Amino acid sequence: TTKKLIKHYLIDYKWQLLIMLIFAVGSTVFTIVGPKILGNATTEIFNGIVGKISGGTGIDFSKVLGILLTLLGLYAISTFFGYIQGFTMTSVAQKLTYRLRNDVAVKINKLPMSFFDKKTHGEILSIVTNDIDMLSQNLNQSTQIITSVCTIIGILIMMLTISVTMTLVSLIIVPLSFFIIRIVVKKSQKYFKKQQDYLAYVNGLVEEDYSGHDVIRVFNRENKTIEEFDRFNKELYKSAWKSQFLSGLMFPIMNFF
Repeated sequence: TTKKLIKHYLIDYKWQLLIMLIFAVGSTVFTIVGPKILGNATTEIFNGIVGKISGGTGIDFSKVLGILLTLLGLYAISTFFGYIQGFTMTSVAQKLTYRLRNDVAVKINKLPMSFFDKKTHGEILSIVTNDIDMLSQNLNQSTQIITSVCTIIGILIMMLTISVTMTLVSLIIVPLSFFIIRIVVKKSQKYFKKQQDYLAYVNGLVEEDYSGHDVIRVFNRENKTIEEFDRFNKELYKSAWKSQFLSGLMFPIMNFF
């Protein structure tokens, strides 16, 4: 799906995506460098206190102020870069979603009647609305992958400059964390798929029940219709609950490790 998306759609926005990538990397780099500079301010305060005890002049507040102003400047640049990156990616995602909906509308007009005989109206509407909206959300969040990779690389470099031993201890934990996360993702994916499927079924059932309300009343199918809705609704609830619960476990697990 990602390959198709890149080949037929994202390739048209390559320059915007390149700008987004550059600013995403820039924003992350400045954020990573910040704590290192903040550490210099802490060291300066500590040295000043030790110097004061030893009979020296004490803390050099002008030097500390200079370090903090530098830090403030870096965070301001990082925030600006993050804004440009977010604005660019949101713009691309919305334009692509607009194109996809138009393409789906054109495609629907070309489909044979046999297709509509096999699908309910609600299922088709769910593809046009829910599924495309889900894709749009994922595109907006895709920058998190780039910033996360940059953060991992940047933090690793910073850690090595501070302590090689502590870095090696941390690196032992990383493969274990990825192994656990992989298990969680593998289990949650099938529930996310099931959630989208049953969302379409519920939409289809509701749409047909409302449009065919008179027919349901004439043939005394009220109870049967309610039972069918309850069954789909329960399956949607179960799949949504499990998918959200399992995906929500990832951050606590990572924090634990």
